[in-house]
Amino acid sequence: MKLFYFLLFFFTSFFSLANEKEGPLKGLLVTGGGHHDYATQKNIITKEISKRIPVEWEILYEMDPRRMKGILSSDDWAKGYDFIFYNFCFAREDDSKFIDKVVAVHQGGVPAIAMHCAMHTYHPYLKGKPEDKSWNKMLGVVSQGHGPHVPYDVTIAKDQADHPVVKGLPKKWRTPKGELYMVPTVMDRTTVLAYGDNGSEHKPPTPQALAWVKQKDNFRLYATTMGHHNETVSTKEFLDMLANGISWATKSSL
Repeated sequence: MKLFYFLLFFFTSFFSLANEKEGPLKGLLVTGGGHHDYATQKNIITKEISKRIPVEWEILYEMDPRRMKGILSSDDWAKGYDFIFYNFCFAREDDSKFIDKVVAVHQGGVPAIAMHCAMHTYHPYLKGKPEDKSWNKMLGVVSQGHGPHVPYDVTIAKDQADHPVVKGLPKKWRTPKGELYMVPTVMDRTTVLAYGDNGSEHKPPTPQALAWVKQKDNFRLYATTMGHHNETVSTKEFLDMLANGISWATKSSL
């Protein structure tokens, strides 16, 4: 009987350890495109997140949409990474086969992190219903358009206050600068963790989904529409929530 319990403990411990990531996470930041200061943001994100959780970063920084497409069209561009972080803006891409191939990387199990204009990438110029497009289905929401450049309030969803991504964050805070995205559609199995509100005098006049998680199709995703301005990207609240989101998506310890 003692031998039985010893073997049970051994195998339980072995498989538990086998499912935990040893050493730092390996992350790929895919960034570039128009309308944002990606040259600065890539440095803020990689430096500040690495202070919070152990990550070895590689950065794919490409401003040209054709060259970015060429890189992401290869068969093994995501191989070896524990997560892929999209902070880019390529709204005009209309090659559905290419987009489906990028999405397939995550359906194969690679966790995804998406920020700001990633929600306006790879779907606006495709025909069909927004909720049927593969990129939006991966993200778990549909976002179309944004409000003016004004600060907005971030409020944690009351029923998600204990979720590991937002636990310990202030219940409410205000961004130094902002560009609130419109999120008219939240899809099945998407859990909204926080809402953004820039006041009834601005569009959108009602609170919008601002940060969420999704666990579906064999992978985890954390996404946030925050991040237009470097001043907001540099805030403690944004960076803490982002680090927590990466930890949750990769199932590593918080």
